Amino acid sequence: MRTLRVRLPLGLAIAGALALAACGDRQADGAPAQTAPVEDTHTVPSEAAAAQLEDGSAPVEAPLTGDAATTMLTQLAGLGGAMHAAVELCDPSIPAEQLAQARARQQQEFVKMGGDAAMFDREFASAHDKVRAQYDTATPAQQQQMCAELESMASSAPAPATE
Repeated sequence: MRTLRVRLPLGLAIAGALALAACGDRQADGAPAQTAPVEDTHTVPSEAAAAQLEDGSAPVEAPLTGDAATTMLTQLAGLGGAMHAAVELCDPSIPAEQLAQARARQQQEFVKMGGDAAMFDREFASAHDKVRAQYDTATPAQQQQMCAELESMASSAPAPATE
């Protein structure tokens, strides 16, 4: 499980990115999204985006707002809690301090994106408790499979960039 320990923060970041990607394709009614081939998709940038393209300036980092953003943020906090629980259960050799630091970084990023700390704590804890309950009621073979899937995700993640 040494690989899991080294790649924990990166794995959690990748999981967050996957959650972000998944949020964008959902429709409110639960129906599958209608998609067209990329070649058939024509978009026109907004006036603000066109102005940034013309002057080469980078977009301003602003907090997310609206119902879709709240849903996405809620899912991200939940994903963080679920991954936290899975790592605790599958690799108990990871120090609690390291997990607490990862959680604190996730919360910081969550707040930067427009969420509030109380919402993060609530969603994180809820998902964390659900994963622990699922693990506790699973058979040993199912527990082993859950941990193997987590290890597979961690080992397939790209190596962290060195600064």
